[in-house]
Amino acid sequence: MEFSSWAASFPGLLWEIELQRSRIHLLNRWEMPLLGSETSRLIKDMHFRADSILEPDLPLLVEFWDMMSARQPAAVSFRLKADPVQSWLLQGWPDQSDVGKYLGMLKEAVLPAAFVTNGAAGTCQLALGQAQYPVLVLSVTRREIVASNKAAEELFTGVSQAEFIMQDIAPGELGNALMTASRTALSSKVWAGTLMLRSGTGIILSSKVRISPCASGSDIVRIALLNIPDAPKPAPIISPISNAKNFSLKRELRRLMDACDGVDGLMFSDIQSDKGRVEVYGVGQIFSTLGWGDAHAYEGTIAQDIERFGLESLTVEDTLDSIKSIDWAMFIPCGVRSYFAIPFFTSGGLHAVLILASGKTGAFGTGSEAKFQFLHAPFAAIIERWREQVSCKRPAGKNPAEV
Repeated sequence: MEFSSWAASFPGLLWEIELQRSRIHLLNRWEMPLLGSETSRLIKDMHFRADSILEPDLPLLVEFWDMMSARQPAAVSFRLKADPVQSWLLQGWPDQSDVGKYLGMLKEAVLPAAFVTNGAAGTCQLALGQAQYPVLVLSVTRREIVASNKAAEELFTGVSQAEFIMQDIAPGELGNALMTASRTALSSKVWAGTLMLRSGTGIILSSKVRISPCASGSDIVRIALLNIPDAPKPAPIISPISNAKNFSLKRELRRLMDACDGVDGLMFSDIQSDKGRVEVYGVGQIFSTLGWGDAHAYEGTIAQDIERFGLESLTVEDTLDSIKSIDWAMFIPCGVRSYFAIPFFTSGGLHAVLILASGKTGAFGTGSEAKFQFLHAPFAAIIERWREQVSCKRPAGKNPAEV
C-alpha cells in the first residue's frame, strides 16, 4: 500500500513540522467531529488551543511543545471544553532522516488526560527528569525553586544533584524579570520570551524560556529553558604588530584571518571617497586572483552603503541577490557568496573597511558583530602602521606597492 492511501485512511490527522521555519504540513485531511475544518488549529494556534482545550489539560500541551522544540518524542492526551469526557491524543517524534523535521499525529485517545514521554506518564514535576533541557519548578509566592532536573543543576552549579536558590541564578533585576514572567504565566496560562539568567560559572546567559502553570489554582510554575547558548568562547589573542622595519600588510592581514573561524578570505578596503575610488587588499585563497591594491569606483561599493545609511556593519547573506556593482564586479567572480563588513572611522570620516568573506551563503549571522569584535583593535593598529609606512614610500599619484 502506498503511503498516500494509508494516510488517507488513517483515523487521525498526520502532520510534519519544519522546526526552523515553524511551518506545518498536513499529510491527510482527517477532522475531529467537534472542530471540523479547524482541527489543525489545535497544532497551529496557541490561542485557539487555550479557547478549545479544558483548562486543567493546557499545561500538558505546553510540555508537549517543549519536548517538540527539543526534538524529543512525546505524547499528550487532553480533553476539549465542548466534550470533557472524550480524550484526544497528540503524539510526536523527531524525523530520523531530517533533523529539521518533527512528525506527529492527532487522534482519539483511550486514556485519561496525561503527559507521556519515553513511555512514562508525567506531571509538571515528573516530566522534569525526562527533559534533556534545563527545567525548573518555581513557587511564585515563596520565590523558591522547589525542583529542578539534571540539566538545570549542571547549568547552574556545574554538577548534578546540587541544590541552588533563586538568588543564585536570578539576582536583583534578573529575579524581578523572572517573577514578572512567572506571574504572567499564572494568569495567562503560558509565558514565552527571553530571560537573562546567571550560570554556575557566573556568566549571564540569554535564553528562550517558556513558563507554564503546573496546576490550576496553584502558584507553582514550570520554567523550561529551551535554548541555552553555549558559554561564550574567549576571543583569540592576537599579538601586537612587530616594530621591525620589515612590516608587511599582507602578512598582518593573514594573521588576522587565521584567528577567524569559518572565513575563506579577509580584505582591507582603503576608502578614498574624495578621489571617487577604493583600493582593495585581500588575503586568503578566495581572493588569490585579485591584484594587490586594485582600484574600484566608489559608486556601488560597501563603503558607499555604509556612509549613505549610517551602518555600524554590513552583512550580505547571498551576493547573487545583491544590487551593489562591487559584488558583481569583484566578489562574485572570486567565489564569494556571503560577507561581513566592519567600517572604521577617523575624524575625517570613513577611511577603511574590514571585510570577512565566505564561499558559502549565510555564513555570517546576527551575532557577527560580537563574534568579530576582537579584530577591531589589532586591525586599527595595522592600518595606522601601514599608512605611516605608505606615506613614506609611495610616490605621488601612484598606488602603494605591497608593503
